[in-house]
Amino acid sequence: MVLLLLLDGFGVAPAGEANVINADNMPFFTELAREYPVAVLTTAAQSLNTRYLTLGSGQEIIDEDIKPETTLSSTLAASNLKQLKIVETERLAVLTVFFNGGREERSVGEEYNIISSASGATSSQPFVTLTKAVKEITKAIAKEKFDFIVATIPYLDLVAASGDLFQAQKATEVLDKYLRTIVATAESKDCVVVISSAHGNVEHMKSMSTDLPDTERTSNPVPFLIIGREFSGKTIGLVDPISSDLSLLAPVGTLADIAPTVLKIMGLDVPPDMTGKSLLR
Repeated sequence: MVLLLLLDGFGVAPAGEANVINADNMPFFTELAREYPVAVLTTAAQSLNTRYLTLGSGQEIIDEDIKPETTLSSTLAASNLKQLKIVETERLAVLTVFFNGGREERSVGEEYNIISSASGATSSQPFVTLTKAVKEITKAIAKEKFDFIVATIPYLDLVAASGDLFQAQKATEVLDKYLRTIVATAESKDCVVVISSAHGNVEHMKSMSTDLPDTERTSNPVPFLIIGREFSGKTIGLVDPISSDLSLLAPVGTLADIAPTVLKIMGLDVPPDMTGKSLLR
């Protein structure tokens, strides 16, 4: 079983006033980055829809009207594998339609778990949605019904959109604690967890030239981790141990490389249509 966990809003940038992500706020994430293969991936200046098209198809997509024939979901379906998508209502289209190549039809063996979230809500509601998502993710892992689970957690993105640096810093701490819960459940079921993000936000919350809040999604690189018993102590294309500062790493791939990597982890062949490359060495 593989869980692809997309922490939207989590980008990689040098430490500074505008970046609320640091090792003190996220000690568990830092621990994972030291123990398991970690890298950073480029995202390019694309819309959220095209980024999810790229993620799901394993190809670099720059036009959201393009509908690639081959996707991660269709490849898993062709192998008679069961898959689950966990997503909140406001992000439903990116993980269902666009992750599936711009198509609304579900693949064979594919299920959705849609978490309700109210638009224009109070600042507490992103946290409520987060707790619901974590509950559903851990429940799905524990059931061992699915071969592949993909879930979006846009908690950091939603909190960063408020422009409140203090709340964003607290959000990183909260997310880190929930990551521990998810990973512990995954380890108990021998589930490999792949952590990444479609875009950043919380790592650049202030314009240093104007000193005003910057709440826009970024095109900064995003983290990429593979967590599983067989990957402990290994690296991705890196010889020397890395520091906890991911901004010191040069990107080794793009969002298009995630789908081929997931297929390799699952022991499946990567379709020729996928121009992305597996990050496993």
